[in-house]
Amino acid sequence: MNRTNSREHLYVKARELWLAEPDPGPRSAHYAKADEDGTNGDTVRAAAGKWAVNWVSALYGYEDFWRENGRTPRERTRNLATLPGDERRRGEWARYQRRFEVTLCRYQIIRLDLSPAFEWDPQEHIWQKNYAAYLHHLQLTGNPPYLNGADPVEFALGRWFNRQLRQLQIDAQPKNRADQLAVLLALLSTTGAISHPR
Repeated sequence: MNRTNSREHLYVKARELWLAEPDPGPRSAHYAKADEDGTNGDTVRAAAGKWAVNWVSALYGYEDFWRENGRTPRERTRNLATLPGDERRRGEWARYQRRFEVTLCRYQIIRLDLSPAFEWDPQEHIWQKNYAAYLHHLQLTGNPPYLNGADPVEFALGRWFNRQLRQLQIDAQPKNRADQLAVLLALLSTTGAISHPR
């Protein structure tokens, strides 16, 4: 496991950030204590507070799933019968954190910000990841990713870009994404490899 993704490292960094500024809410201390207990290999104790213990245990379960599976837990699929209940509950826990962010204490927010598994906006994260992969492919090969059936990664990137162009054409892209796509289009025009939607 990457040392920077270990529970201990994440706790130490979260505690450091939390203590850097005065925290007006006393709840953070309970969550920090529960996190500390968990990183020491102790059973997360009720002394930290029941809510804090449950939250930290759920966070650890979410991060452990990410470490073991290389992806975050899903909360939905087209066929719910194929989604294990444990995975669905972990995915729903993360959705709840996003939805009720305003009710979280400062330590919880800091700890979620540091979590390698958690994203406040998973769709935006995936979009940015695809954008970076497309740009990397373009810079590495000098060609845009094409709908190449022999290479599933290249095919997926080519399809992703074509969908983005369609959304751009119908003015359905948010401004920040439209600006990023404009950079890609400018880069493509300089290389003479503009790809048109298929």
